[in-house]
Amino acid sequence: MGRTLRRMAVLMAAMLGALVLTSAASASSSALPRHGATTCKGGTIHSGSYASLKIAGLCTIGNHADVVVRNDLTVGHHGILNAITHGHLVVRGDMYVRSGGGGGVGCTPSAGCNVTTNDRIRGSVIAAAPAFMIFHGDRVDGRVRIKGGGGGVQCGSQLFGGPYFTTFEDGWVGGNITVRLMKSCWFGLFRNHVGGNVSVNNNTFADPDADEIQTNVIAGNLSCFGNSPPPQRGDSQGNDNVVAGTVSGQCRRVV
Repeated sequence: MGRTLRRMAVLMAAMLGALVLTSAASASSSALPRHGATTCKGGTIHSGSYASLKIAGLCTIGNHADVVVRNDLTVGHHGILNAITHGHLVVRGDMYVRSGGGGGVGCTPSAGCNVTTNDRIRGSVIAAAPAFMIFHGDRVDGRVRIKGGGGGVQCGSQLFGGPYFTTFEDGWVGGNITVRLMKSCWFGLFRNHVGGNVSVNNNTFADPDADEIQTNVIAGNLSCFGNSPPPQRGDSQGNDNVVAGTVSGQCRRVV
């Protein structure tokens, strides 16, 4: 049931994006309309080059939009960025997610899309008590750090018809991935290439199938301590992780 609800949430986000149609935009950033610092309070994010972008409501990148953020992208308190669409997102700075906010970034077949958008964050992804983080097929040149949040240790319907959860799938991260003190329904880490260390510590999830860490290639160390449930293969049918460095704690069971 937990996996079905998670997939429903992602598919609902993709369907929401499919309903938002904007003019096709595949041009280089120099050809895009230029905007200054912009706050989206809800609705569609259209093609353009934005000096910075703040998400203050439910904001969806249009299916044919080409969005470039020249500096930082910030998802504010309780804001929601839906970039699980056919649009393309490039952030040249960092992506920040504030407490209660959430981000869905990237379309891939594993997210229910028929394309892979290859969205990119050239800086880092830093989230402080986010409700959810859903990343598919993205490149993050810096690090990923998530502390706290998660919507609580329960799997009720909250996000696009499904529960709050966090997952990073089919991506590339240049630095470290750190996930700690999260309380949510479910967490997954699948088929990623990580240039640094991966640390998953002191997280609590409601779904007994949660904390699935599978089929990743990690250039650094893999450490997991104090998680409930402990990291596992779950029902993902994935493979063990390939780790160049040391493996410690609960993560010894996924290599």
